[in-house]
Amino acid sequence: MSIASNAAREFNKEIVQALNSMVRVVIDKEKGHYYTGRLVGFEVNSLSICLANAINEKRQKTEKIFIRGIWESIAIEGEPFPMDKLVERLRKILPDESIELHDDGGSIKLLGGKIIITESGVEGRGPTHDRIKRLFDNFCAEMDLR
Repeated sequence: MSIASNAAREFNKEIVQALNSMVRVVIDKEKGHYYTGRLVGFEVNSLSICLANAINEKRQKTEKIFIRGIWESIAIEGEPFPMDKLVERLRKILPDESIELHDDGGSIKLLGGKIIITESGVEGRGPTHDRIKRLFDNFCAEMDLR
């Protein structure tokens, strides 16, 4: 068996292992054009791929996108922070109207922006901040995020 066929087989094996992973697909590095989403399908001969729940560099969401083999690179990313599950947890201690999940899903504002939560932590001060910080730390520990 030739080196080229072994390399092709290994490449295909790596793509199969990446299925259902979160990936960043760079379409045009110079223009900064990319998509981030879950790799749900690929076609080996054309190197076409399918991403589910894709978001582009402008934060525009697409339920499913098929990209023919014009991409420059694919990088496997970590799973996104589960903000929606954190919101569910917050709803157990705060009224719905005081919780605002930002459109891009990257932050939560509480109490009109007095407390802001990102995957990096909790910003704000006072006793409510301290309570939310404890909840956040416990949530991260339970979800094995830290």
